[in-house]
Amino acid sequence: LTAARRTSLSMLLKFALLTLSLCHAAPLPSCESDTSSHCLGDGADLSPEGIEACLQALGEAGRSAGCNAYLSMLAGCGAEIGSGGVCAESHMNGETAACLVQRTPEEQLSEGCRAALPEKEEAKGLYGIYWKDGKRELDEDEVGELVGDELDTYLRWIKRKKGKKTDRGKERDYAVRTAKKAAASKQIVAKAEEAARAAKQAGEGAKAQQEAAMKAAEAAAADAVATDMTKTLKPFTRSNIKAFAAQAVKQVKDEL
Repeated sequence: LTAARRTSLSMLLKFALLTLSLCHAAPLPSCESDTSSHCLGDGADLSPEGIEACLQALGEAGRSAGCNAYLSMLAGCGAEIGSGGVCAESHMNGETAACLVQRTPEEQLSEGCRAALPEKEEAKGLYGIYWKDGKRELDEDEVGELVGDELDTYLRWIKRKKGKKTDRGKERDYAVRTAKKAAASKQIVAKAEEAARAAKQAGEGAKAQQEAAMKAAEAAAADAVATDMTKTLKPFTRSNIKAFAAQAVKQVKDEL
């Protein structure tokens, strides 16, 4: 690469980092729209210094409220985002606002920085609640709360996450499914035992105890699958349920 080409690539990389620092989901303050509208285009200085100078030249009246809040936050939290600061690494990685507003306890921020932060709003949405402490799979009700871009973001992440798995990933998933099925089976047998024991205590015969255990096992099995939020528990077969009921009846029969 020529020296000019290397310089150009370096500038673009710095600009990319700055852009990342300005691009966060609401309600985090951001200068993204201001940068796109006023500081890009042919002949624009795309270095971080150039972008900052452009934004400052717009003046408070010429910038959006979110951008003014973002720049005020940078000015007030210089120690936190500077070398050795609590959010220095996040600032370099384009996560300045998230670090200052969401991740860092207020007691770790200076008085001036706390005063420069935007007023806190009730947490909501994908980033405000569900992914605040890191990305994770959401249950059905949580997904139902997402709309628009946040829903699209989550669905794309899930699609990538559930892509082709490594052998180790497959083994881990199998172990999780096996453990979940074992735990559910134990609960189903316990419910069947309760039903068989109640029938026995009521003076019912072996056939009635078997029928009670079978009915309880069927209900418990259906409930286990329905309430499995991970959707990894497969429906139990008829032979599974018969085995659960038989095990329960035998346990009750062996009791004193």
